[in-house]
Amino acid sequence: MDAKALNALLCAFLVIPLAGSIAPPTVMTLDKQGLQLIEEGQTALVPAQAPVTWANPGPWWSWTSLDADRNGVHDSLQVASGPVNIGLSYEGAVTDSNRDALALLGHEIHLELPVVDALLIGAVDASEVNTLAQLDGVVMVERYGSLVFYGDIQTPAVKARNSTEYPIGAWDLGVSGDGVNIALTDTGVDNEHPGLSSKFVAGYDAVCYVHTD
Repeated sequence: MDAKALNALLCAFLVIPLAGSIAPPTVMTLDKQGLQLIEEGQTALVPAQAPVTWANPGPWWSWTSLDADRNGVHDSLQVASGPVNIGLSYEGAVTDSNRDALALLGHEIHLELPVVDALLIGAVDASEVNTLAQLDGVVMVERYGSLVFYGDIQTPAVKARNSTEYPIGAWDLGVSGDGVNIALTDTGVDNEHPGLSSKFVAGYDAVCYVHTD
């Protein structure tokens, strides 16, 4: 193939993609402000939208999905049996009368959560949830789980053994470590951590290594 034929072939490859630009336009021209460019058959009118149910401005207990029948009891508690951990959410700040009402029922407050106006009363028989829901100020009887620590993986890894007898500790010997500097050697130290501010002496980065280090 001579040079002229090769040049003609290359020009054809470059020009063929431009063939689509000679088709009639499928979009409308810009509006008077030169801002709108839409395809034929489309409209600039915003369609009417259905109300957003999940953005209900009412109190959370009136629309939460955890209480489908709106009886003030977490749905999972209605089919539970035996002891379950119970939390009580109140309409407003917990008062002394609210605490006294629980005490009269024989329940002990394990933790008060003023940020969310709630009380954790621990394990309660599931048959009592409806009674708790009727207390003044209670808007929701909720369920919370129990934290369980499992050592089936990490304990064998460190070869730790459970023991009821331990050697004498440093505190028992009257040693506190006050005024003693401790050198920390670890592969995972973050020298930019605020807790190590003005305390980091030296280190070696084996990951982001450059020859100038």
